[in-house]
Amino acid sequence: MKSYDNVETMLAFHGAPTLEGIKPGNLISFNKNRIKNCQRILNQYKTCMECNGIYFFTLSETENWLLLFIYRKNTLKQLIQNKEIREFLSSYGYEHCRYLSQYLRYLKIRMSLQKGFPHEIGIFLGYPLDDVKGFIEHSGRHFKISGQWKVYSDTKRAEELFNKYAECSNRYCACLLRGQSIEELVKAV
Repeated sequence: MKSYDNVETMLAFHGAPTLEGIKPGNLISFNKNRIKNCQRILNQYKTCMECNGIYFFTLSETENWLLLFIYRKNTLKQLIQNKEIREFLSSYGYEHCRYLSQYLRYLKIRMSLQKGFPHEIGIFLGYPLDDVKGFIEHSGRHFKISGQWKVYSDTKRAEELFNKYAECSNRYCACLLRGQSIEELVKAV
């Protein structure tokens, strides 16, 4: 799929693993110059998505760009309840967060203060904790393999996930080309 000038295509290509329920979250960067009324169009999807446990959270927005975090609420809540992950996130200032909404607001604050991606964002995207720690420890170098993230631990499992995510995105894009809508695909899960 070559045209990335509509919301559905962007959701399918960049968000399919989350829409499918095999990943807790994805980031989608929308060029508002290419997609007119982007926020209004996303709002039209809101009810359908939330009825299926999928939520949108704006991590940053400028005049020209919208960085959207699309996530499965229950999956992400379960993930951050993991003791090791909570301890890791606490070391980056999340120790006062109790609810998912607080974690997301703090992530947004950290992004705005750092003018970029704080490394712990990998947790919210479902990257293995060991890989997130490895990325931080090695400053993004000396990884074993690279795909959707840089892998420092279980390469076999990471390759399986890379393939699974790519297949999911390709399937969603093919369904769009056949005339199915994002709403139909999400409801079918």
